[in-house]
Amino acid sequence: MTYKNCYYCKQKCNLHFKSSNKNSNKNFNFASTEINTYESEIKPDLYICNKCEIIFSEFVDEKFENNYRDVLDELYIEQIDNKKTYFKNIVNKFSNFIKKSHDILELGSYYGAFGSEIKDKVNTYTGVELSSHACDYAKKKFYLNVQNTSIYNFFEINQNKFDIIFMFDVLEHLDDPSSILNLCSKNLKTNGILIFSTMNMNSLMAKATGKYYPWIIPMHKFYFTNKSVEKYLSKNNLKLNKIIGDVRIISLEYLFLKISQKISVLKPIYSFIVKFK
Repeated sequence: MTYKNCYYCKQKCNLHFKSSNKNSNKNFNFASTEINTYESEIKPDLYICNKCEIIFSEFVDEKFENNYRDVLDELYIEQIDNKKTYFKNIVNKFSNFIKKSHDILELGSYYGAFGSEIKDKVNTYTGVELSSHACDYAKKKFYLNVQNTSIYNFFEINQNKFDIIFMFDVLEHLDDPSSILNLCSKNLKTNGILIFSTMNMNSLMAKATGKYYPWIIPMHKFYFTNKSVEKYLSKNNLKLNKIIGDVRIISLEYLFLKISQKISVLKPIYSFIVKFK
């Protein structure tokens, strides 16, 4: 049996999933929509801690966060209209929580798709993003207030508290998710809300696909279940309100691209399809 010490409690943890296909190359591309990660089929081993109930990657001890500073994600920009539609639905979904008087913070604001949909519905919007390319795009394209810095650096100099903090697909990338949850807790106003998305290892798809779950990829360091996310929120003075499913909106072209990268024999079909609108 293979063991690894838990990142948090240092207890020995059991192997949860053995990689279906190993690749020793660690020159990962950290772009959100990067397809080379899928194409090369790099699958890290995953471990589970019986005490913390958190699932983590074999790369848990490696520091990844600075790698996001140089990310340039042209494919995401090509999909920006679909991203905006997705986030428009998110804003509508949480409309009962969002007020015109609110001060909003988004951690990992990327190319500004969410910020562009919510900025006119709140008092102030602030984004925090490591990628300088994404930060510049969000400022020029959507005129957003985005700070090109790390979450830690932002909270060190920040003097304001927020009504709502958003994080979309960020928690699993962090070197230390618990410390970021703690900072969020400290920087929320009284009765403030943290809204975030991440993979749910309790989901039907995750359970059905097991070690072949598509979102087991190198840049995802931590994986949560219903129990573990509640435990880590509670540990950082946050109370879980609700877990809801999340439906993504993508173009058919992007869908076929993803499928063709997983099933190589379909690449010629994808090349043919993209010739048509």
